[in-house]
Amino acid sequence: MTGVIIFNVVTIALGGAVAAGLVPNPRLSGMLQWLHSIIGITPPVAEKARLFALIWIASTIVLVDGLLFMLVFLTTRVVQT
Repeated sequence: MTGVIIFNVVTIALGGAVAAGLVPNPRLSGMLQWLHSIIGITPPVAEKARLFALIWIASTIVLVDGLLFMLVFLTTRVVQT
């Protein structure tokens, strides 16, 4: 449980730092180009890097928390029956 809370706090802090402009745009754009090239999709233009980074961060939070919720929900249902 502590790990989930720490993950959420750190990820939200990262999103806040990106939104506030504390992370330089060239570094952010480079990280997104690296991430997109690994996945095999077209990287965003440098002007939209901040928006895409926030979308990735929000998607990661939703996916991780959703998967953990489903894991707990399903395992408690299987154990009860």
